[in-house]
Amino acid sequence: MIDIEQHISNFIGKNTDKQYFVACSGGVDSMVLLTIFHQLNVNVCALHINYQLRGNDSEKDQVLIEEFCKQKNIPYHIKQIDLQKQLDELGGNLQDEARKVRYSFFESFKTNSNCKIVLGHHVDDQIETFFLNLARNSGVMGLACMLPEHNGYIRPLLTVSKDEILEFAQSKNIVWREDVSNQSNKYRRNKLRNVILPDLKNQIPTLRKSVLELTRIFQVKQLELSNRIKPSIEKINATQILAFDEFDAFDEFEQIELLRQLELSSGLSTELIKLRAAIKGKRLVVTNNSIQEIIHEGTFFYFKNAVEKITIPILHLEKVDLLPHAFSKDVLFLDSSKISGELKIRQWEIGDRIKPIGVVGSKLISDILKDAKIPNHLRPNQFVVHDDLKIVWCVGLCVGREAVGQNGADLLKVVLNTEILI
Repeated sequence: MIDIEQHISNFIGKNTDKQYFVACSGGVDSMVLLTIFHQLNVNVCALHINYQLRGNDSEKDQVLIEEFCKQKNIPYHIKQIDLQKQLDELGGNLQDEARKVRYSFFESFKTNSNCKIVLGHHVDDQIETFFLNLARNSGVMGLACMLPEHNGYIRPLLTVSKDEILEFAQSKNIVWREDVSNQSNKYRRNKLRNVILPDLKNQIPTLRKSVLELTRIFQVKQLELSNRIKPSIEKINATQILAFDEFDAFDEFEQIELLRQLELSSGLSTELIKLRAAIKGKRLVVTNNSIQEIIHEGTFFYFKNAVEKITIPILHLEKVDLLPHAFSKDVLFLDSSKISGELKIRQWEIGDRIKPIGVVGSKLISDILKDAKIPNHLRPNQFVVHDDLKIVWCVGLCVGREAVGQNGADLLKVVLNTEILI
């Protein structure tokens, strides 16, 4: 039998100064982890979520962890949520929503790089994940399965089997609780675990070894992909831009890896290719914590932030006697007698028109922006100055003739300053 305690000690090495948060369900895997981390005399804390899905059994899971932690003097945090009530009110898939709740809870404890979330996944979980991801056609990342360490999460038992964990727990008299829902074949993972894989293992004794070797190969491939895409991600993070030439050089797997590192669904790969072939100005709306839209800008993609601050110019008005010899794009001179009501400034809107100096009739502001080759992602930052009846200035681009100032008139100097709109 593998010495699991020594295995975990070797896994964490000399990192005894870190804060370890053990995700503890009350099952044998997590109780073994919590016991060993406590025995290794490291800074450990237990995290438990009570979804209130199994009635009294859910309460007993929580009580087990609370009593164990109090007995061992281990700090712990409990999150209670009526997940079924949330699903009834908001809808959603139970397992997906439980995962969102779980990882949101875990993330709140990753306050710095020294904080590690310890998960109890083992060899059998890895094999199940491989076959589930194979069925989903989830690509290299899916077939690479779970990594021993990634983004602040560690899985010290990933090379240990379920049988070895059970044997260790029994030999050390570790108390745990069985989740009876794991015996139900209602969920795909349970059916795979309880029916399909046992039969496969009986027929193919080398199955475990073969799958683990495949995951190792895919993990190497995934690391290569990640390293190749990393420079592009750094550019996007710094500039919000990805050149088409760079994107065109990506193969299918690299495109999917790009989306993964941007925390976007791999299913958007086809939509991104369509956007690349579309006309300038087309947009792809996405749902992400930091990205709102991907915009076709002629020679590059622009990744628009979900929350972007808009710089709002402030109008400063001053009466003057004469026009200057030289003009600035940020200063306008108007004939105050031709202004109807109050001068104001706002973002331009679809349908806005101005009557430019030197042009017969009027012109759409959208056409002025297009002629000036203003990128689509910058157009929300274009402003117009107007009175109660007309637009007198498309700031920095076009002056309207209807109120333009001339020497001898009651001149009004309009100057722009800026502030940040939160």
